[in-house]
Amino acid sequence: MDPATAAVMVLLQCSPVEGSVCKPVDMAPTMYASLDLCMASLKDRLASAPNGETVGRCRLVDATVTDGLPVGYTRVFVTRGRGDDAITSSYVVQRQR
Repeated sequence: MDPATAAVMVLLQCSPVEGSVCKPVDMAPTMYASLDLCMASLKDRLASAPNGETVGRCRLVDATVTDGLPVGYTRVFVTRGRGDDAITSSYVVQRQR
């Protein structure tokens, strides 16, 4: 996933007859640089389905799960100890300008 991705939109298509039966829209989740951009786009996407047959959500991307980082951040590794006793920790920190 692109490190600049901060939010993802996922859309579901729901049956007009059985509203509780929903399936993912046949497309990959759309990625955005911010949650605000995703929410604005989601509003437009849902407006194109006024009968409620499409539902969707925007969610923040968890960088610790995707191994991606937001713009302006970097990962720093700190190793304590030597040899077999060494322990390495990973930290996400804001880059200095």
